[in-house]
Amino acid sequence: MTILFTNNAATTLASGITNVATSLTVASGTGSLFPTLTGSNIFYATLQNASSGSPIEIVKVTARSGDTFTIVRAQDNTSASAFNAGDKVELRLPAIVLQDFPQLDAANTFSANQTFTGSTSVPAMTVTNID
Repeated sequence: MTILFTNNAATTLASGITNVATSLTVASGTGSLFPTLTGSNIFYATLQNASSGSPIEIVKVTARSGDTFTIVRAQDNTSASAFNAGDKVELRLPAIVLQDFPQLDAANTFSANQTFTGSTSVPAMTVTNID
């Protein structure tokens, strides 16, 4: 699974959704502002009430066909909520994505093979032979 991004993707809902909806439709012609998904690729979108600013919900978008998104609700510690036509739909950088980045001063575990190009430094190691 790869998380995809585009710059400045922002639109509005074309019609309202309930708190259990598994798809949403954005304003006509604006779906193309968001990533094109293939395979298991995803992107995260933030839904926000346009008039009051609350509630805010992060959804995982697993498919996009034109202006219609297939979504998984209530991501990154948000709650599924109802939203109205005209409410905001934006591609923002949520904390869940940033928490997956390796940290320079922390132990990092990689579950897939990694390829590095250029010079790579590996700290000196001491090996102790225990008989």
